[in-house]
Amino acid sequence: MQTSDSEKQRRVDLEEEVEKLQEDLDEELKLSKILQCALQGPVQSCPCLSKLLPSQVQVLLAELAMVEEEIIWLERKVDKLKLSLYHEKKQTREWQPPKEIAETSTRTRRSRNHECSDVIKNGMEKPNELSEELMNCLIGIFFKLNQASPGSKGSAIASRHHISCINSKGFMSRTSFNCKAPEFSFDKTSNIDPYGILPDFDGLIRDVGPYKNFFQITRSSLNISQISECIKAMGKLRVLMQKLCNVDPTSLTHKQKLAFWINIYNACIMHAFLQHGLPSTQEKLLALMNKAATNVGGIVLNALAIEHFILRHPSDSKQGLIDENEMLLRHAYGLGYPEPNVTFALCRGSWSSPALRVYTPDDVVNELGKAKVEYLEAAVGITSKKKILVPKLLQWHMKDFADDLESLLEWIYSQLPPSGSLKRLIMECLIGETKSPLAKMVEIQPYDSEFRYLLPL
Repeated sequence: MQTSDSEKQRRVDLEEEVEKLQEDLDEELKLSKILQCALQGPVQSCPCLSKLLPSQVQVLLAELAMVEEEIIWLERKVDKLKLSLYHEKKQTREWQPPKEIAETSTRTRRSRNHECSDVIKNGMEKPNELSEELMNCLIGIFFKLNQASPGSKGSAIASRHHISCINSKGFMSRTSFNCKAPEFSFDKTSNIDPYGILPDFDGLIRDVGPYKNFFQITRSSLNISQISECIKAMGKLRVLMQKLCNVDPTSLTHKQKLAFWINIYNACIMHAFLQHGLPSTQEKLLALMNKAATNVGGIVLNALAIEHFILRHPSDSKQGLIDENEMLLRHAYGLGYPEPNVTFALCRGSWSSPALRVYTPDDVVNELGKAKVEYLEAAVGITSKKKILVPKLLQWHMKDFADDLESLLEWIYSQLPPSGSLKRLIMECLIGETKSPLAKMVEIQPYDSEFRYLLPL
């Protein structure tokens, strides 16, 4: 009897031990499964774990999964940056100059580095000179890229050359480039009428003034693929753009601000063409102007902001609708009072834009006056039906000069030089049509956004 009880007890003990061992085995199997999942991939790739772990551990693993996802995203971003860096280095190597030029470059590297350090060191002292040098550098690059063919209409022909700068009075050397005088030849018939406002109603070819001698850079003549020939100029451009980050335009006088911001606006547009290419429509041109941004004194501004909140006074400001940030921008950088003649200086690089010039603070008022008269002579015309052809640009900014089309005609007439043929022709039209309202004598010339730069020689 005792033996039977003893065997039963032993059997119970063995069963309990087996049960405990079974539990231990189950735990070991779970652990083995967890370790296998962990070895196979990240936590979020193992949904099988959620059923095997306590709730607290599941919460921790969920947080760990989020961290792993963030790490994966960052790793992908690093890979993309490495790939971009690789392509940039490859492109730089492709742009490397020939061996003999590289050897010369090595010998002069110290002097160039010294110049660059001087450029950055003096950045806060002379913002106007910086804006002029920036424009001259960009113009030099565009001339280098310009390869007009002798038979291309609307283009000037330029031999290969290096050029230092242009100012509002023509070409003059002011930078550290080693330059040779440019040699130009023109398709004369294409420059007689740069804005397409001829012939006059009397059948005679009217003199459009200095614009007939301006140099033209068009889509067909500009070869962006030749940018590799502008390594030195592009390097200088990067230095100047870096220097622009350190200027302080808040302390400039009215004339200094006027010249500075006109140059910076035009430089923004030119730089954007090099970065993003030439727009094919007016909508793409406006989109480009949003992209055409530069860092001025630590603040990134695009061309539209420079035009409408620094150089012009927005109409909304009269109604108190101007944004607070825009108001602060105007207070810090804007002109004390508007200058209507900026209309004839801001160049969007389009067919209907005024000529591109570099403006200086000492003579900016006279330079703007000259730009205005020369633009009016070239862009206002008389049609065969004795209507006065007015460019869309003037209609857009009519309120800067007149109250309506009738007073705009009077203003145009008053601005033209007395000796010019256009003034005489306008007067003949007005005298011959005394019965018709002046406004009905106006025909608006549509705005053409096709790429073109006109530059005075």
